[in-house]
Amino acid sequence: MKSIDILNSCKELNAEKAYKKVFSFCTLVTRPEEYAEMVASARNAGFTEDIAEFYYFDNKKSNTYDAYKGINKAIRDVEGEYLIFCHQDILFNYDNAHKLLDILRKLDVDSPNWGVVGNAGKDEFGLAHIRISDPHYEDLRIGNFPANVMTLDENFLIINRKQNLGCTTVFRGFHLYGTDLCQNSMKLGLVNFAVDFHLYHKSPGKVDQSYRDLQTEYINWQKKIKQADFIWAMCSNFYTSSSKWKNAFFNLKQILRWARTVHKRQSRK
Repeated sequence: MKSIDILNSCKELNAEKAYKKVFSFCTLVTRPEEYAEMVASARNAGFTEDIAEFYYFDNKKSNTYDAYKGINKAIRDVEGEYLIFCHQDILFNYDNAHKLLDILRKLDVDSPNWGVVGNAGKDEFGLAHIRISDPHYEDLRIGNFPANVMTLDENFLIINRKQNLGCTTVFRGFHLYGTDLCQNSMKLGLVNFAVDFHLYHKSPGKVDQSYRDLQTEYINWQKKIKQADFIWAMCSNFYTSSSKWKNAFFNLKQILRWARTVHKRQSRK
């Protein structure tokens, strides 16, 4: 069989995927009337059927899907270029689809390696960048935009489906998934932004015991994955840590040989 015939019998993966929609909205729904109000508001703001689709998880009777599980399923199943995972209690009373698309297209050009975008977040120095109205603040604008951030608030998240992003699968719940997404994005070498997109959020958010419990889980998980370790790759051995001095010392050939000997002895016990 000729090589050209073999190639013709296979499928080429193009660099750019053709998306059926620009935006895919996804929401965890506990109050259908409020969700319907949000969808109507979005459509009135220009997120019409030609560019946007709307998905929801039915949590009216029980929390069938939590945020972590829901986001990962939505990333797999929706058909839009940008996944908007948002609360059911937001309203598009100010900015519209045209402005959001302009923001994202500009990021695609200026920072094509962006992972997650939102309307409120904090940067590596702990400084807030917020653009929102809620029951406590009207027309709130704090910080500069677009701002490179390490965490984002969950009321309105935009996930770039051109990147291989997802939530950590060990977590369950409805808090800190914006933080988790941003941290996972950064581990992939991507950047995240708070942008100047103004909407109304009916609730200011709350920190309850479920939030604190998930925060403890998150701290313990980060402790586990950030531990220094010897890596036994197929063609090399090396040591990784957050300390440049430890990296320099433990990657000396004689130290690596010693460590390998110790590990072999332990494996025989």
